[in-house]
Amino acid sequence: MSSNWVLALDSLASNGVIDFDAPAYLLDQPARYVGNPPMERLPNELSLLPEGTTIKQQPQKDSFNNPDNNNMVQNPAWKKWALGAILTTLIGGTIGAVLLKKGKIKLPKNFKMPDMTKIKTNLKNVGSTILTYIKKPFIWIGNKFKKTP
Repeated sequence: MSSNWVLALDSLASNGVIDFDAPAYLLDQPARYVGNPPMERLPNELSLLPEGTTIKQQPQKDSFNNPDNNNMVQNPAWKKWALGAILTTLIGGTIGAVLLKKGKIKLPKNFKMPDMTKIKTNLKNVGSTILTYIKKPFIWIGNKFKKTP
């Protein structure tokens, strides 16, 4: 072990920055300075924290490299099954649409596709109906604050 840290701590102690012989304490040797009391423990009274404040103990287990938990994300089984069902449906629908478009799949003669020309007006009507339901309580509250002549 190099002695440069011992010199640094000795110079701090001799200049009055610290008031004990830290290397002697760490190496379990008698103090080298005259007048220094023998240290039984590292003084913890030298603190900038308010009185009564305690510092948490050092962790005993590494939380970043936990060998007990190999999986980073713990997903429940139902989420995995739901994702699989959604992806299977999307992939199957895409393949079906491509095959239908290319003419590989024939639809029955009596099968009728829904009329897509009226969908725009139907969506507009649904949107305006929802908007009126949203506006209704605000109009009622606004009428309560109107001045009556």
